[in-house]
Amino acid sequence: MSDLSSRDSQLPATGQLADDVWKHADQQLTGDGQSTELEHHHPLAYRQAVLDDVVELHQVIIDAYEPLRQLQIPFPAGYATVEAIEHNIAAHECYVLLRDGQIAATVTLDREDQPRLKALSDLPFIRWFAVAPQFKGQGDGARLLDWVEQQIILGKHNQPGVMLATASRHPWLAAMYERKGYRIFHDYVNSGEHIVYMAKQLNPEVNFQSLLHV
Repeated sequence: MSDLSSRDSQLPATGQLADDVWKHADQQLTGDGQSTELEHHHPLAYRQAVLDDVVELHQVIIDAYEPLRQLQIPFPAGYATVEAIEHNIAAHECYVLLRDGQIAATVTLDREDQPRLKALSDLPFIRWFAVAPQFKGQGDGARLLDWVEQQIILGKHNQPGVMLATASRHPWLAAMYERKGYRIFHDYVNSGEHIVYMAKQLNPEVNFQSLLHV
């Protein structure tokens, strides 16, 4: 990783830039620009999912992945059964953001030891990111990602970064993750689907490039 130039060093950190992008998007979509006011009227809470969440979480994920099914992108989350959601909660760290007690967004920190992922990096892998359609445009997905990155991956697990994967032909997913500070570091074709792997540095004191094996 190259050092920042003197000009770049005076710019906000990547995470701050990403937050600004999402805040601007929130303001445009809510119409009044009062994102903090919106949060006061709609209390937010973050927590790990439990088995009592299965039915609601299943509906959130299925609804959120409808655009991918229309594009025939075969991500497992888009076709998840209730049993798959149960297993995901029991075997992994599935986190949710609640808005007024309803699941507005979710993302899972994969806890399975997968040699295929280890060959790419030892960084933790997140997946099954979804925002309930009725809560889109309020920045809840970005808030949950920020919280999981900082409080869970960097804080709880003391990991210097995180990685994820998405389909390159999706019209906006890769670009959204780039706005959140993720960068493509590997790609491959799986059953005709072009998959890109993206990583984000969370601890600036670590030589991040050394954590990527490809």
